[in-house]
Amino acid sequence: MGFAAFVYVTFEMFAVGLITPMARDLGVSEGQVGLLMTVYASIVAVVTIPLMEVTRRLDRKPVFMATLIFLLGGIVLQATASTYWVLVIGRVCAALTHGLFWSLVNPMAARLAPAGMTGKGVAVVSLGSTMALVVGSPLTTMLGGVFGWRIATWILGAFVVLAFTLLFFYLPSMPAIPPAGKPAGEQKRSALPALVVYLALVITALFCTYTYLGLFLQHTAGMQFVAVGLAAYGLFGIGGVISAGRRADRRMIRMNFVGTGLIVLAGLIGALALAVSSGSYVAGFILAILVVASLGLAGGGLPTVATTVFLFAGNANQNRASSIYVVTFQVGIASGSALGSLPVDAGFLPGTLLVTAVLGALASAELSLRARPLLR
Repeated sequence: MGFAAFVYVTFEMFAVGLITPMARDLGVSEGQVGLLMTVYASIVAVVTIPLMEVTRRLDRKPVFMATLIFLLGGIVLQATASTYWVLVIGRVCAALTHGLFWSLVNPMAARLAPAGMTGKGVAVVSLGSTMALVVGSPLTTMLGGVFGWRIATWILGAFVVLAFTLLFFYLPSMPAIPPAGKPAGEQKRSALPALVVYLALVITALFCTYTYLGLFLQHTAGMQFVAVGLAAYGLFGIGGVISAGRRADRRMIRMNFVGTGLIVLAGLIGALALAVSSGSYVAGFILAILVVASLGLAGGGLPTVATTVFLFAGNANQNRASSIYVVTFQVGIASGSALGSLPVDAGFLPGTLLVTAVLGALASAELSLRARPLLR
């Protein structure tokens, strides 16, 4: 399941390190290629909850595996795209079941994990998605630079086939579990609405910068360090997900605060890095490392701790809580990449970092003032 997450996230983030060659090959702007993430996430946000409703009585294993078939279709379309719009269709094909994949994988991980270890089970799956940032995104960036982004896409398709084969043999049958009613004495007011606002803000903040992290690294460290910087982001992400997995079950709220604070810090330092890099390459380079470290730790840990707190808040119906989490996460990705494209196309890249800092601060306030009192 973690390897399948690795493949899916690698495809979702495929354009991050290859914005320039993809835009040049298809004759569109870099902002338009960046907006592919907005298109992708928007589709996920629209179809996820309806698909969860349609499939809620079906065995989880075949539904989960079916999502990889749609992913493979999207990969084939991307690899053979002769125009920008064919590429968009390929992204849409994979996006149709992306949300369903993530709505299923976290509750399934929770079912497979021992009692009281939900956070650790989710962390194992999250480690797969984090490895997509450590290995997948840098690998596709490297392969795309050497052999072209289409060949890199085909190689990713081979990974999909491998993931499907592994799931077929190793994933046990998991019959659907009907939602439980509310236990007697449970508080009537749910924390989920406040958590939705918090998650939307913090993920928008994260992806406002991460979508254009390759461009940020070009401006501060140089094109030669883009792949290395993306790999470093993922390596710090491993540290984030390991730390989150160890603490999510006992300190889920505190760990969310830590991740949000790191995002605010990354936004402020990133804006400073862009301001000083033209005058001092060394200073810009050092600050860029701090941005990658802060953003990587936050990006690695937040999916685990945020998923854990959503599953805790929606304990009576974890599938529903998981689908709400996925939709909100994708809305954040779509909003972040769209907001980031505005200053990028306007020639003011520091704007993406400043928006990240402001939204991260708002997310922290929402978690503290509204969500936390309902979760205690």
